[in-house]
Amino acid sequence: MKSLLSVLATFLCVGLLLAREVLSRFGLESSYPLIALCAAIFTFMLAGRSLVLLAVVLLLGLALALPAEALGGLAVDQDLLLAALLGVVVLPLVHRLVLR
Repeated sequence: MKSLLSVLATFLCVGLLLAREVLSRFGLESSYPLIALCAAIFTFMLAGRSLVLLAVVLLLGLALALPAEALGGLAVDQDLLLAALLGVVVLPLVHRLVLR
């Protein structure tokens, strides 16, 4: 039950935030089924990860969702934040596949 709740919380908090931002950055039309599919993929990749990794992904996702003016004068490119976010999500999965 605890793992089901953590997967549901990850889907609702992180998955949907990342899905909307990634789809808008890639220039794809944001329909509800596509957002849900993308959120499910992100949730699958983040399920069972440590809380530190989830916190880093959440902070990067929030920084990505904020407008550039709200970052307080930090000149951070939104595409660079997206690349860092995708790297943090995908690299542990690739590392695990390579070690097998």
